[in-house]
Amino acid sequence: MLSNGFLESLSQFSPPLLTAYVRTTPEEASLQGTEPRYLHFVKEQGKSVAQGLPSDEQVLLSKELERVAEFLSQPKSHGSLVIFAGPSVWQVVPLQVEVKDELSWGKPSLAQLVWLTGEHKQYGIVEVDHKRARFFRYFLGELAEGPKKTFGIDISGWRQKDLGKVTSEGMSITHGTQRDVFDKRLEYQYVRLCRETAQQAAAYFANNHLAAIFLVGPDKLTAAVEAKFPRIFRLPFIRDDQDLARVSPPELLKHLEPRIADWEREHQKALVNALTEDARGAILGFEETLLQLQRGMVRTLVLARDFDAVLHHCSECGWQGRCADRVCPVCEGAVGNTTLRDVLPELLLKRAVELEILSDEPAERLKQMGGIAGWLRKKKVTAKAGA
Repeated sequence: MLSNGFLESLSQFSPPLLTAYVRTTPEEASLQGTEPRYLHFVKEQGKSVAQGLPSDEQVLLSKELERVAEFLSQPKSHGSLVIFAGPSVWQVVPLQVEVKDELSWGKPSLAQLVWLTGEHKQYGIVEVDHKRARFFRYFLGELAEGPKKTFGIDISGWRQKDLGKVTSEGMSITHGTQRDVFDKRLEYQYVRLCRETAQQAAAYFANNHLAAIFLVGPDKLTAAVEAKFPRIFRLPFIRDDQDLARVSPPELLKHLEPRIADWEREHQKALVNALTEDARGAILGFEETLLQLQRGMVRTLVLARDFDAVLHHCSECGWQGRCADRVCPVCEGAVGNTTLRDVLPELLLKRAVELEILSDEPAERLKQMGGIAGWLRKKKVTAKAGA
C-alpha cells in the first residue's frame, strides 16, 4: 500500500530515470496494429520524450524503454501499473484503481500517486460475530486481510449447583435466577472478547493513516468493540448491523463499498462546511495557502479534484508562486514555469502534509474559494521560565 514512507522512498530514486503510468485494462489490451495499445503508447510517447534530450540521455532512455516494453509484453493480470526504471532502479507498483497514461524522464514522477492517496482514503474494517473477528484494511480498491481472532468460551467450570447442568454454550436446563446468572457470565465473556478484539484491531491498524473504521456485525458486539478501542484512535466509527460472517472478502467489500462511498460524500461536504463556517485554523485562497504550505505551516491541504495551476519556480532558492514577474521575489533569480501538481509531491512529503481531494458538489464549492484551502498546524506553546 502507498504509505507516506513508501512514497518518500520513491522520491529518493536517483535521476535520470523513466516513470511510466500504464493501464493494462482489457480495453487497453486491444491491439493497435500488431501490439497492445498500452505498449504502443509507451513506444510512441518514448520517442516524443527523447526529442530534445542530450545524446547520452537518449541512449539511457532507449535502454529503459526496452526494459519496460519487454516487461509489458509478458502475460499478466489486467490493472494499472506504475514503473520506475533507471540504471540502478526497477520498481513496479501495481494498482487496483485507474491511472492516466503518462511517461516522463528525469526525476521520479509522483504526482499521480500522491493525488491518488488524496482521492482514495484508507479504511479499517472489523467484521465480528459470536464465533470470530476478522480484520481488514481497504485502500486504493484493494482489500487486505489481516489475522483472525477466534472467540473461545470455556463453560466447563460453570457446572456448579447454582447453575444446574450446563449442556452447551447458550443451552442449559437452568431457569429463573439460575439462567440469569448463566447469561450474565456469558455476557461478561463477550465483553472480554470484544475488548481483546479492539486491542488486536488497534495493533493491526497502528501506523496506518485511516480515515475511518467500519465495524460490521451484531450491533451489541460492534458497540462493545467500539467502546473498548484505545482513546488514541480519534476516528469516526461506522457500525453496520449485518451478519456477514460467512461471506468471502470480495463479497464483504461489495457490501461495504456503497457504505464507504456514502461516508466519503458526507465527509467531503463536512470538510467544505468546516472551511467556510469555522475560520479558526482554516486557511483559504490560492496565494495564502501556497505561501503557508511552503513555510511548513499547513497540516491538511484540501484541493478540488481537477484543480491545477501554472506556477513560477525558482531553481536557486526553491520559491514557487504566481507573481507576474519573471524574477524571483525572494532571491531575484530567474524563474521557470511549472504546475501545482508537479511541485505538490515534494511539498507534501517533506512536510508530512495530509492531502484531501474533493469531487462533485464539494469540489465546485471549493473552486469558488480558489480551488485550494487547508488547516494550519497548531502552534506549540512553550512554558515560560519560572511558571
